[in-house]
Amino acid sequence: MWIIPRPNYSASPLWTIIFENQFFQLLKTKPNDSLLGKLANLAVVASDQHPLTFRIIYKSKPQQIIAVSNKIIPKILQCDDVRDQFVITKISGMASCGVEEEEDQNDQYSLKEFKTQFDIDEKLVTCFICTLPTSINVLKPTPGKMFITEDKICFYTSNPPTRIMIPFSNVNSITKENTLGFIPSAIKIKACIGPDEKTVSEFSFHFIVRDQAFDMLEQLWQYAMDQLYEATNNDNNNNISSPTIGRSSSYSSLLPSSSSFNDLQSIDSTNSNNNNNNNINSPILKPKTKQFLNIEKKNKDFQRVFKLPMDEELIQVHACWIVRNKNSLLGELYISPNFFCIKYKERFTAKKFTTVIHVSQVESVNKSKPFLGISVLTDSFVITVISGRSITLRLFHCDEALDTMRKYCSNLQHLKQQQQQDEEYHPNLMQQQQQQQQPSSPNFREKLRLETIGTNLYAQEPTIILEDEKIEKRKFEMWDNYFKKNGMDTTMSITRRLTYLTHLGIPEFFRGHIWSFTSGACFMWEKERGYYDNLVKINEDEIDNSINLSDNNNNNNNNNNNNNLLIDSEKITQAIEDIEKDVRRTFSHHPYFRDNGAGVDSLRRILIAYSRRNPTIGYCQGMNNVAGIMLLYMKEEAAFWVLCKVVELYLCDYYSKEMIGSIVDQNIFEDLCKEYLPEVFNHLERIGLPVKILSTPWFICLFVSYIPFYVATRVIDCLFLDGTTVLFQVGLAILKINKNAIIAERESEVVIELVRNKKYDIDELIDVTFQDFNGLDERIKNLRNSHKFSEIRKNHRNKMKSNSFINQNNNSETNSPITPNTTTTTTTTTS
Repeated sequence: MWIIPRPNYSASPLWTIIFENQFFQLLKTKPNDSLLGKLANLAVVASDQHPLTFRIIYKSKPQQIIAVSNKIIPKILQCDDVRDQFVITKISGMASCGVEEEEDQNDQYSLKEFKTQFDIDEKLVTCFICTLPTSINVLKPTPGKMFITEDKICFYTSNPPTRIMIPFSNVNSITKENTLGFIPSAIKIKACIGPDEKTVSEFSFHFIVRDQAFDMLEQLWQYAMDQLYEATNNDNNNNISSPTIGRSSSYSSLLPSSSSFNDLQSIDSTNSNNNNNNNINSPILKPKTKQFLNIEKKNKDFQRVFKLPMDEELIQVHACWIVRNKNSLLGELYISPNFFCIKYKERFTAKKFTTVIHVSQVESVNKSKPFLGISVLTDSFVITVISGRSITLRLFHCDEALDTMRKYCSNLQHLKQQQQQDEEYHPNLMQQQQQQQQPSSPNFREKLRLETIGTNLYAQEPTIILEDEKIEKRKFEMWDNYFKKNGMDTTMSITRRLTYLTHLGIPEFFRGHIWSFTSGACFMWEKERGYYDNLVKINEDEIDNSINLSDNNNNNNNNNNNNNLLIDSEKITQAIEDIEKDVRRTFSHHPYFRDNGAGVDSLRRILIAYSRRNPTIGYCQGMNNVAGIMLLYMKEEAAFWVLCKVVELYLCDYYSKEMIGSIVDQNIFEDLCKEYLPEVFNHLERIGLPVKILSTPWFICLFVSYIPFYVATRVIDCLFLDGTTVLFQVGLAILKINKNAIIAERESEVVIELVRNKKYDIDELIDVTFQDFNGLDERIKNLRNSHKFSEIRKNHRNKMKSNSFINQNNNSETNSPITPNTTTTTTTTTS
């Protein structure tokens, strides 16, 4: 098993030298029978972090513990001056290259035990020490082992002998439980393992290392969901492309040339290369090794915390201090090919805050001089962005982080220099290419900045309620002060103060920029410059080709390429027809969207461009309202990227054919309404207006057009910063504020109009939202998983019944005495 070289390790009394030569020492751990040794061994057994019995030390000035191959020694003799650099680079590449087998010598015993106790042919991913209290051994449960495979959860204990196998496809929910008070200890699993699907069993497993086991179980459970979902929809989606297929990062070539860094990305780059296939029907589910699952979780957490594009891959993480004038804040530096991200914790709060810097925004990264010229353990460097803001970081492995960041920045600068040289040597060619790529969008000649169109258009909104001028001026000053301290462009820091200001309300002049920033759309825009304009240009070209091919269709019946173009154009015809119906009805009372104004054309281009980006969804009602309100506050391209974020992240699976995301969230909202507002829930049921009917358009349209406009914009302010939990909180707050009026009504239509047209005290609504219904994040996450899997299983059962019914009809028709001249129509499905 190869591991990355780690510096500053040496032989100690805990190790015995077995063999050594000029370059390496082979070490073996010494047995320790003391009390501390026994306690240490007990802790190791209880955890999943098994140290290796043998280690090899590479002897250099700073000694490093590495895993090494004997084949390296001959090459070392040829590298007298740079042997350290050669060894470390070579081993780093070998350690990160390929898919590693995790059945090392310390896993062999667990693997053998698993094969002995469970006669199943499945790959063991990992195992954990845990207990399963029962009515017999509740006071003193016997330790056992949970073996986790790709498809099953297997538990075994010897006293009394107990074996349990739970397929992930039968799991209803996996939740964390604190059965020992404040100590996080248990994981509760509900699953159908009885004779029928209605028989649900509960298991409460107790762990010493609970969170690591929970993350592993949740990941594999999510895979089981995805596999079942893809199997259910495979027949109807044989030619569906992924939303991200067909586009590559503008900086995808900015990978470092060093072999060690290329090897570090070998696993993830293989995945990204696979995604370039336009005929992929579903995400490729790789063999789920422990290493792959850990890498995937780190990448997803990285993307979620910093709201980065879903294909951004984490390269390095460094613990650091953010140096300020008066104090230093403990944090972490995250480095990826396109972004340098900082996460830190402010004093007197448990919440983490972030700063994201795209490589194109970096002006310089320079090492700073240590105090009194002496560096002890840590060094500092300063990141200076184009806007002039500087961030000073102090960390242990300063040179390693600095080298990596400079590589990505220098590669970006090299790419820009090549483009400038091309423009200098081939000015006519570059001008011709720009003209060919230029769409007819009136905004194209301008730089599409993240800014509002203007408050004058917004002020003409009929239902607008303008704030007092003094209050608006005070808000503007507070935001301006925040920008001066924390930056205003895409490198702005998210702090506790930003949360406070957002809940207080974003001034109209800043709203478009803040929405683009807090949603993470600006980071997609930074990474994919030119992508939207290409979509618009492709759509215009295809329309022209379709017209030409239609005119000359009779003369080109045998031209396969032309036929293919016609087929492709037919695929988006339905989406364009639906878009044309809705664009003229979107905010039709607003001057910007009236009488085929500029807003109508921009909205049409955005919706058609997204239908081309994601043909699986195409276009769905509700997307027009989301894109329309964005156009009131920002330029066209920025509005497109915010729409992408909403559809692909905030309202994931809402606009698909099955609308499974919307169905799941409405089931969750119904559960929350039953718990927090039972009187309102029961009354709405009695008058024939189920909560789901009332709240479905709220969520799909982000409350736009279903509550007063000035309230909807404040909801979106909070949504992009705090996440989708805000939708549930605001929905509950609206029902609570209108509780008495709703209960007094007997007509469902009156209730809908009451909620839509009420003059809300927006400050009261925000207070009820975040005070009365706070702390729902973890609960909604657990409910979403369980409801989603339940819905997927129901759809799968319905599909199986439908296929069975069709097969029976086909068999009966095949066996029926029909004469050869009789014309029959049969229905077949492809499984």
